Amino acid sequence: MTLAMAVDAPRGADTRIAAVVLALQAFVTLVVLGATDARLETFVSIAPPLIPLEASAPLVAEVLVSAEAVRGILAALLVVCVVQAILTVMSRRGTLSARTASTLHWVAASQALGITIVIVALLNGAGVAATIVLAYALAASGGMLGWLQDRTARAESSRGHLWAYAFMTVLVIVPWGAVALVQITGLVLGAPASAGVRITTLVILAVTAVWAAAEWAIARPAGVARTSEGAARLRILSVTMLASVPAGAVLVLAVAGG
Repeated sequence: MTLAMAVDAPRGADTRIAAVVLALQAFVTLVVLGATDARLETFVSIAPPLIPLEASAPLVAEVLVSAEAVRGILAALLVVCVVQAILTVMSRRGTLSARTASTLHWVAASQALGITIVIVALLNGAGVAATIVLAYALAASGGMLGWLQDRTARAESSRGHLWAYAFMTVLVIVPWGAVALVQITGLVLGAPASAGVRITTLVILAVTAVWAAAEWAIARPAGVARTSEGAARLRILSVTMLASVPAGAVLVLAVAGG
């Protein structure tokens, strides 16, 4: 049995709650940052391309750019918050279709995935610009494959329709492998990441895995996502968690001193 495009447009009440929750968290984060000296400074190394010895020297030397982690991951929170607000307004006006909701959702999810993995990589010491750009590109583009999955007819009799989801999970997982490699390298060299950073990394990884499991249930379909209404509600909950929990974990890490 083949089903139509699976996820209905979300209810305005659900997106409104998500937008309010995320906006309140962003406000509390800014208040905490203003009232304390909590900061997590990370550095990105931008180096010129390697050149042969006989060639002329590069015009630009290696540059270190400072990036504050709490404010950086706050961007992911705000992107998802803005998307939920847009969904709420469109739902109230009666102009929100399932396809539009899907497109906006995957824009928000891809940016949340991309920004979050960048902050996690920086916290763990992966500060080379090329590595950071690649991690962002893989995670964000992986998220956008979900847009294709939403437009693939779901079949209850097989899993062949999950091809886009499979590619999405591969692209999202690869940057986490790079983070694990950085952590292992630090341990081998005797300069491991702090306990707080390791715990924060595991928390964010767990949340990302829960989000991926929710999207699997929607794509399959399974569990509460067997109905279009249930899938829409699960999607709002999971993407809100994908933005909220990492931002909260990084803020707690900053307040605790890293």
